[in-house]
Amino acid sequence: MISLLSSLLFTAATPLPAVVDEIEDIKEVAAVARPIEFSKVPRKLGKTPLFQSQQPRFGIFLFGLNGETRVWAALDQKNAGGKHYDLLYLDRDADGDLDDEKPIVGAAQPNSRTHGVDFKIGSFAVPGSKDVHQDFQLTAHDHRISFKMKWKGGKITMGLYGPHSDAYGTFTTDPEDAPVFVPGYDRPFTFEHWYSGTLHRGQDTEFKVFVGNRGDRTGTFTCVDDEFLPEGEYPVATLIYQDGDGKERRVHVKLTERC
Repeated sequence: MISLLSSLLFTAATPLPAVVDEIEDIKEVAAVARPIEFSKVPRKLGKTPLFQSQQPRFGIFLFGLNGETRVWAALDQKNAGGKHYDLLYLDRDADGDLDDEKPIVGAAQPNSRTHGVDFKIGSFAVPGSKDVHQDFQLTAHDHRISFKMKWKGGKITMGLYGPHSDAYGTFTTDPEDAPVFVPGYDRPFTFEHWYSGTLHRGQDTEFKVFVGNRGDRTGTFTCVDDEFLPEGEYPVATLIYQDGDGKERRVHVKLTERC
């Protein structure tokens, strides 16, 4: 997360600088990457195992530069009516079916820090590509889902976030309404406000943002951590406003604090 003390509201942003050891040619990537039309992402789930939970929960991860590889995830329970979701099905071959996937068993005890159930997926090879992501872990909390992984074995990408903690995302009980997430940092970045509040002229307000990729709805933002950019490199926010004469003005400001 990156923050800035400011008395003004930022409504647009320039792309982040390239990280040389992660993306060889950021201009080429930006030219190839297209906006993902989430309304066109298929929500038809194929074959499923015999779920024990009365309300299994579903989500979709998109991999590939343009989200072309769709990976379903489903949470279930060993015993119906259990206190926690303790089984995870992940569509590792991206064929749209979950009945051929071996369930991943959650940790026996909730995480002492987050109080959620951790599912250690480990290495994940994206079907149809050479990409292999490491240390993939998903955590099922009471009212939200979180995940993280080392993208292509390198820096961390993680989610799910929203403009405040009450808006963090979760899976849904209806596959046709399953939320969609876009992990990684191969695409041009966007920002998600985080507890930014209302900014007033002449008053200091701490303006904080996540840096990463938007999903299909509020609470599905995935981001990079505060160590992603090398020291001395900062994202730049553009303030767009009207002056007293009604003329549009723009001011570019570096977001220099990390949190």
